[in-house]
Amino acid sequence: MFEFKVRNLFLLGLLVALVAMAGCSCKEYEEQIMQLDAQIAELQQEIANDEAIMAERQAIAEELRANLQDCQTENAILIEESEEVVIMTIPDQLTFAASQVTVLDTMVPSLRVIADVISQHPDWDVYVEGYTDNRKIKEEYHEYYPTNWELGGHRASAVVRYLTNDLELNPERFAAVSFGPFRPVADNDTEEGRRANRMVRIMMYNPEM
Repeated sequence: MFEFKVRNLFLLGLLVALVAMAGCSCKEYEEQIMQLDAQIAELQQEIANDEAIMAERQAIAEELRANLQDCQTENAILIEESEEVVIMTIPDQLTFAASQVTVLDTMVPSLRVIADVISQHPDWDVYVEGYTDNRKIKEEYHEYYPTNWELGGHRASAVVRYLTNDLELNPERFAAVSFGPFRPVADNDTEEGRRANRMVRIMMYNPEM
């Protein structure tokens, strides 16, 4: 999106130059130039806003990496950046016991660090995504989550509840999403791959981007 706006700014500038070279009447020329100048000014402001958001995105990622160094699990949590979001991937060993949806004590120190960073950036929304492997849910748990869709959703919701209830973040900023087993990052035919596919992702996103 950012590159698209920069390209549009260049094209508008080129169009202004072409209009100036076209030999239009004075009034027609002035009207077209004024319209193009207004579009350029608006686009420049949008680009400046996007640059500020991307700078804040980088600052958020740096804060997370620095603050997680005090946790014993800092190397287990993957912090990534894209044009629009900061992504925190919390792996299986820190999140939930098998077929359970209670936040483990091993995840709490990291969630406290993440919550502190979230609280310092109130303009950013937070999406919590639950992922599972493709193994069927044990029959004894079907009453609560008959498929991995529900299990992933319960786990994402459990993290949201902890961040909003226990750590008192504003619930209006949060959404819980389940992808179940349908976006694997590894091969579900191996235990190692299944472990990699069981994760929670916390995504910070500025809706102004």
